[in-house]
Amino acid sequence: MQTAYKFFRPTVYKLIFTAEWVAYILLRAAGGRLISLHQLMVGLWPLLFFYCLGCALVAWSQRVNRVASGRGLALLVIVMVALDQVSKTAISMFVPPNATLPLVKGWLHLANVTASWLTPAWFKPVLILAFVLVVSLSVIVYRYYVSSKRRSLWTDLVFLGIFAGYVTRLCDVSLRGYTLDFIQIPGLVTSDFGDLFLSLAACVVIEVLDNPAISRRWDGWRAEAESTHRLITNIATFAAEDLRSWWIAIGLKGKGRDAPKD
Repeated sequence: MQTAYKFFRPTVYKLIFTAEWVAYILLRAAGGRLISLHQLMVGLWPLLFFYCLGCALVAWSQRVNRVASGRGLALLVIVMVALDQVSKTAISMFVPPNATLPLVKGWLHLANVTASWLTPAWFKPVLILAFVLVVSLSVIVYRYYVSSKRRSLWTDLVFLGIFAGYVTRLCDVSLRGYTLDFIQIPGLVTSDFGDLFLSLAACVVIEVLDNPAISRRWDGWRAEAESTHRLITNIATFAAEDLRSWWIAIGLKGKGRDAPKD
């Protein structure tokens, strides 16, 4: 009983995972789109999911300080992206366009809803470029942070959420030209696994709160601007050195293959 209480006991870190959904529900209510008790109940049940997710991740963070090693992290990204893309392929095969398949009728449905990226037509290459930039920057910033600040479970989760979330978007716009949303909360929202992955980016707030090396004090506009400029410069320098190291390593590997054998 005491273990269960400790697991579910409300804390700031756990409640952070519910903040995004609470804000969404409040916006829907303010827009007059929650007009019945049933709609309100349907809108509130995902809070339980996000809160339990927060409880599980906080408990996990107390046991380990990393999600996985470098290769394990890469494998996990592949699994996450594959889960999203395979699910969308299956949905497109078995659920007709704009149709739904109730899992729990009135509460949770599978759907086949197309959110087009094709308007206007020239926007597709712009989106692809934007997604590639975000994915690339997420790798650079992640590597900079873990090498200069600290490694933590929260940092790994932020990276996983952003990287996998935007890679799924990149796959959608490149392969289909649109994203297929299939997780539907009736009358409220239809989303995909990519949206759920991106919700892990909320862990960045926990990392800021949890890392004593990160200052949360406001030092004025000028000092903050200088600090931001210094951070951008440091990240750019790190990225250049990192790319140089990779280039040298690739060159040495190539020379090793070309070396004559005795």
